[in-house]
Amino acid sequence: MSRNLIVNMFFNSPEIQILGPVQENTIERLNSVLPASTTSTRSIRNSQPKFEYLSNPDHWRIKLDGQFCDSEGVSRLMVLLLDALEEEGGWTLVSSMASSPHTCGTLQQDTVESYKFFFSRYEDDE
Repeated sequence: MSRNLIVNMFFNSPEIQILGPVQENTIERLNSVLPASTTSTRSIRNSQPKFEYLSNPDHWRIKLDGQFCDSEGVSRLMVLLLDALEEEGGWTLVSSMASSPHTCGTLQQDTVESYKFFFSRYEDDE
């Protein structure tokens, strides 16, 4: 039996959505590392953002409002996400997709980059 997991990542401000059967300890690990891993520093006056569980469709989402990621920060968040899923075990990256608008203005704040990762896990039906 196969299970699927889809991860959507949007920049800037970073937002991550995880659709599929991910373990809560993976979410907790991501909650501890993602907010401090962007290029910009997080305001200490605000509480640290955490993943929230939303329904219709059922998924986890974190919005890192007020934070920014340059290309190195985007890569850092991707590696942290892949490390957390690898630690959970069993997930195989099947496909990925990246998109960025070509008709954006000169300011980086006007651009929205999006990335999708498709994972699959095969389990025995016993």
